[in-house]
Amino acid sequence: MCGIAGIWQRDGEPVDSRLLARMGQVLAHRGPDDAGQCIVGSVGLAHRRLSIIDLTAAGHQPMSTPDQRYTIIFNGEIYNYQELAKKYLSGVSLVSNSDTEVLLHLLASQGAAALQLVRGMFALAFWDATEETLLLARDPFGKKPLYYSQSGKALLFASEIKSLLEHPDVSLELDRQQLAKYFLYEYVPAPATGYTDIEQLPMGAFMKVTATTSTIEHYWQLKYLPKSELGEARVTREFDRLLTQAVDRRLISDVPVGLLLSGGLDSTAIGWYMQQGTVAHRHSFSVSFDESTFDESSYARLAARALQTNHHELLFTVDMFRDLVVELTGKMDIPLADASLLPTYAISKLAREHITVALDGDGSDELLGGYGTFTAANVAERLAWLPSGAVGLLEKLASLWPTTLGDFSFDFKIKSFTRGLSYSLARRNQVWLGSFSDIELPQLLTEPWASAAQDVFEDVDGLKEQLAGLSITDQVSLLTINHYLHNDILVKLDRATMFTSLEARTPFLDIDLASFVATLPVEYKRDKALLKKVMRSRIPDKIIDRPKKGFGIPLGYWLKGPLHDWAREVLDTEKLKRDGVLKPAYVTRLLNEHQAGKADHRKKLWTLLAWQLWFDRWITG
Repeated sequence: MCGIAGIWQRDGEPVDSRLLARMGQVLAHRGPDDAGQCIVGSVGLAHRRLSIIDLTAAGHQPMSTPDQRYTIIFNGEIYNYQELAKKYLSGVSLVSNSDTEVLLHLLASQGAAALQLVRGMFALAFWDATEETLLLARDPFGKKPLYYSQSGKALLFASEIKSLLEHPDVSLELDRQQLAKYFLYEYVPAPATGYTDIEQLPMGAFMKVTATTSTIEHYWQLKYLPKSELGEARVTREFDRLLTQAVDRRLISDVPVGLLLSGGLDSTAIGWYMQQGTVAHRHSFSVSFDESTFDESSYARLAARALQTNHHELLFTVDMFRDLVVELTGKMDIPLADASLLPTYAISKLAREHITVALDGDGSDELLGGYGTFTAANVAERLAWLPSGAVGLLEKLASLWPTTLGDFSFDFKIKSFTRGLSYSLARRNQVWLGSFSDIELPQLLTEPWASAAQDVFEDVDGLKEQLAGLSITDQVSLLTINHYLHNDILVKLDRATMFTSLEARTPFLDIDLASFVATLPVEYKRDKALLKKVMRSRIPDKIIDRPKKGFGIPLGYWLKGPLHDWAREVLDTEKLKRDGVLKPAYVTRLLNEHQAGKADHRKKLWTLLAWQLWFDRWITG
């Protein structure tokens, strides 16, 4: 795992080596083990290395072919690099045991077509000095970030936005139309970033760049049709085989590998596959809370005992929250309203004291129907006959339910469910997952921000063609993968781990496994039926049969109590007036209602707090 940055002065001017070095240095946390850069005329490439495979100097980047025609910088891991070398590079004399060298020669011989062959996570830049072309590419699910800017005479790219901001041609001008979406989605949907001058390469895509042109193409997309016709026994065997392969691939490492263990089905299943075929006791890590409805530590300990791991537990407190908010505000150059970023960062810090690579269970919920939104979507579609007046009445009745602040409490679920009923499936899914609805945005945002929010649903609406012909379950899966997983879960995981120089690997997002699961009939995926069947008798039933529990923190309690004054300070009325984005009166109302227990505004308030912390640090300084 690494950090990459680059400059192509497409006007032919030489690259400023000091500027390139600064762009690379900003990414030092992503690669503390080594630094390298090369400048060839008007092209400069910088790399920060976190050594995982082939720890020797032979894995140094930038890496070039012997004739110096091709040069690569690469962030990620290619898990099948040894298989690819045997099959496609038998005539090449390799000088290292690194996946980077295999990827370099594979791209040199096959170009962008090589991306179809690799299995892994990556963001890369590949320079052809003879043709004077640059290839930028990103892995199928977008696990590794790649941002770029073409605002000035140079093409710039980097693993994080803060690296691009080192360049004087990149401005902090805000894209209101895209940033307004943040308040609905809790992130800015890709390929936008919220900065006018900066975009991100979409997942599963590559960009071909010449001195005068740049084109983006998708090389991979998850397909849900046609449906598999395999019988149950063959489906079960194949799923087991592919999950075994996915985990085995991600155990390839020359440094210690461990497990981020929540005590849920997904991470415990990954732990079971990790333990097969090895006698080594691996490290596992989990987070606990004092507030009982958020605490999963008893399940994590049960899983650790069953898996025989060396288990480490971190108690996440409100004081720790305060400290990490300050720390992360200086690192997060994009607005992201996922509060679980903080405990994920905290547990990553702890894990990095013992390991360099961690496996986790992300991706299972999206592929195997694990979220409550899958069930809710099926129920909502059966209620589609209800007239709008009846839907409004249901929402009003739900609002009368007494407010509690527990993790996914009944009142939270019923209020969320009813507020999404009046929308189409795609929009409803986003309203359930997000924060403010489109109806609430004019109450929250000042002009011209409110006017900019008129097309907040255009990103989910844009998937209409891909959703055609799919079951409700598969529609929710596709929507959740393309938005929530891509823009939230994987961003959170990448930033939380890489800020601590820890590499995170996600076996459920192996594309061979994911492609198989996507084409399965719904009955295998409903409430993770197939995964539960495969893991029965392998891990404790208590873990298999427990209800789905998200990774949340007790923000509702904290914002009503020990964090309330802090929240008012961050969302200070006079500051909001100066900034001209949020309406102070509406924000104050949310704070007052939450403190008084009249409503549970934890999601809305954290969305506003995360926004304001980002805005204060990165925009107004």
